[in-house]
Amino acid sequence: MRVILIFFFSIIFSQYIFAQNKDFESFDSIQTLRDLANNKSLGIEKQLDYARLAVKMSKNMRRDSTILASNRVLSYLFLINNDIDSLYSINHKDLKLAAKLNDTLKMGYISHNLGYYFDEIKNKLDSAYNYYYKARKFYRLSNKKKLEADVLSNMARIQRGERDFIGSEINAIEGIRILEKLPKNDHVYGELWKFNNLIGIISGQIGRYDKAIEYHNKALVFSKKIKDDYLLNLYSKTNIAILYRRKGDYNIANKEFLKILTDKSIKNKDPSTYSSLLSSLAYCKLLNNEKQYNEIEALFREALETAKNEKDNFEIMNTSEHFSEYFLKINKKDSASYYANLSYNLAKELIANQTILNTLILKSKIEVGDSSKKYLYKHIKLNDSLVLAERSIRNKFARINLETDKIRKERNQFSKQNEWLIITSIALLVTLFFLYIIKSQREKNKELQLAQQQQEANEEIYNLMLSQQDKMDEARAAEKQRISQELHDGILGRLFGARLSLDSLNLSKTEEAVANRGNYINELKVIEQDIRKVSHDLNTDFIAHSGFLDIIETLVETQTLAYNLKSSIKADQDINWDAISNKTKIHFYRIIQESLQNIYKHANATRVDILFKQQNNLISLAIKDDGSGFDENKTKKGIGLKNMKSRVKEIKGVLNIQTKATHGTTIEIRVPN
Repeated sequence: MRVILIFFFSIIFSQYIFAQNKDFESFDSIQTLRDLANNKSLGIEKQLDYARLAVKMSKNMRRDSTILASNRVLSYLFLINNDIDSLYSINHKDLKLAAKLNDTLKMGYISHNLGYYFDEIKNKLDSAYNYYYKARKFYRLSNKKKLEADVLSNMARIQRGERDFIGSEINAIEGIRILEKLPKNDHVYGELWKFNNLIGIISGQIGRYDKAIEYHNKALVFSKKIKDDYLLNLYSKTNIAILYRRKGDYNIANKEFLKILTDKSIKNKDPSTYSSLLSSLAYCKLLNNEKQYNEIEALFREALETAKNEKDNFEIMNTSEHFSEYFLKINKKDSASYYANLSYNLAKELIANQTILNTLILKSKIEVGDSSKKYLYKHIKLNDSLVLAERSIRNKFARINLETDKIRKERNQFSKQNEWLIITSIALLVTLFFLYIIKSQREKNKELQLAQQQQEANEEIYNLMLSQQDKMDEARAAEKQRISQELHDGILGRLFGARLSLDSLNLSKTEEAVANRGNYINELKVIEQDIRKVSHDLNTDFIAHSGFLDIIETLVETQTLAYNLKSSIKADQDINWDAISNKTKIHFYRIIQESLQNIYKHANATRVDILFKQQNNLISLAIKDDGSGFDENKTKKGIGLKNMKSRVKEIKGVLNIQTKATHGTTIEIRVPN
């Protein structure tokens, strides 16, 4: 026996070793495929084939970490191949895998990728900001400071574009704080330039020009530390000159622009910036009330021509706006209108809202009368909508920050709760036992309360029916009194008059008397007909079909009016409601009431029809609606349907429900009479 056991375990052990060796071989193969996928010399199509094969083999191994590593290689290839939809799909799956593995660094990479996807590709900035925010949290947990600064840069840029200036500045300052502690190189200096430049732009947009100039000067210091610093240097100097112009220091601005333009290579190295500099210099001279109009116009025209050659619509838009102001100042309104319209139309294409606002003011100054007012109204309307949009986006970014922190705190709290759950499970079992007893007792109490409420409701309906009966009795008495008065005051008086007239005519035998007797005989015939009519009225119960039906009509009219439903009630004339028990009538009332509530809540109907029929010894009630219906097999039976069945059973009736999704519902109840 011992030998058999040793042999058995040796087989198991050898199989385990074989499986492990097979896994190592598979892992090596997957790693080889990944290396081939990263080999750019093979071409993108072959790289993708190797990457997909690596993912397939990784899935066969069923190791989440291996799958995640292979997916990241494939994700990178999707990015450089511009396969947008696949890029989102694979990163979305990877994020779940990384969360399952609790790999915060990979969660940071993947969130960063998804932020890029929504930012640069889909232009859904709120989603982009959300993923960048998550990536920053994961990078911070993984102590990846450089990557944390990268996503802060993206977050601050998005916030500035959406005019959340405070949030953008906070993230930019945090980015600077992180970068200042890192070893310096061209990349770090470039990022420091970017953050300082961003704060300078924000400060300029909100009118803090001195602070803006200060940060652009800081950016200039960092740009000079980068090897290839030409463009960053140029941008910082241009921004500083523009800020002096916006501040109103036109002489300083003039000098700064001219100093920059002494470099003749700008036109070739960066034509768009060259166009911006010419336009800004011309606009500065215009604002400074310099009278060299020919020089100003020449600068604007050269700026505009350069921008058009570069097909730079943004610079064409800005130059056209300032050129329009120039023509308005020298009172050439046709040219002013042309360039204002050019700038306005480009601004709408580029969604440059500030330029749209500026050109609307320009157009209001160029035009007169109602046209001028029209542009002012447009300006006011757009400005108000932009203010609301800015407020909304600020709230959205704040909500993302708040909700993400809240989720993180909830996760930490959940982990602690799990620890306590293990400790307190036995106590909870005991507690659940007592809760079960309490719940059972409460259920019984609820049933008793429900029965009491049902009894009270039935009494209410019974009293309503008694009240209706009293009204019927009063109506019968009033009708009898009316007929009695009609007999006494009308018919009897006419009979008495006819009798007296005939008595007086019996003594005379003239032709006239004979004719009068004929008239009175006809009058007696008319009176005979009136007596027959009164007799017929006495023999007919004018309220035979009222009473219970009146109560039903009141119920239906009240509820359908509240529920906005059309309705009809029909009842066979030969139904003897007095012969039907009050118990049956009460249940009929409650069933109709319950049905109307269900139709309103669930059926989306527009009409309900109620029909009472006498069928041999059965009273039939049918309630039909034109609503959406339901599938009896799939729909969970609610308390309303259970109550209805219980009521029908109590009066020994039969319930039949005919329904079909989108085809309405008919409820039919047959009760012995």
